Amino acid sequence: MDINVTLQQASEPVAVMHLQGNINASNFMQIVDKAQEIYKNPARNLILDLSDVSSISSTGIAAIHKIALIYSGVSGAVSHPDQTHSSSARKYVKVLSPQPEVEKALETAGLKLFFKVFRDLESALKSF
Repeated sequence: MDINVTLQQASEPVAVMHLQGNINASNFMQIVDKAQEIYKNPARNLILDLSDVSSISSTGIAAIHKIALIYSGVSGAVSHPDQTHSSSARKYVKVLSPQPEVEKALETAGLKLFFKVFRDLESALKSF
């Protein structure tokens, strides 16, 4: 898994995390850790560029869910199940160009309800 992060300026700083490879049990914590690092500094807004991710496992889905929680401000110690999903993720995390298999996996898991999906970076940046 290769992770490349760039910082873009929209109305606020936006980190673009470009993932390359498959997201699975061998690398999902690396992705979550990187997102946590970005959240702490420099950007509270994130675009997950999934254009070069050809497949995502259930642990990869869990990683994206965890990223949504981080950017929604939900603490690691969730006391109530209703807090495990947060619609505020749509405000802070956008998904860019997922490949069809990855998009289907996000939809099946119900995560597309929590993210806006964009086909181009410019539109994603303008959404912040």
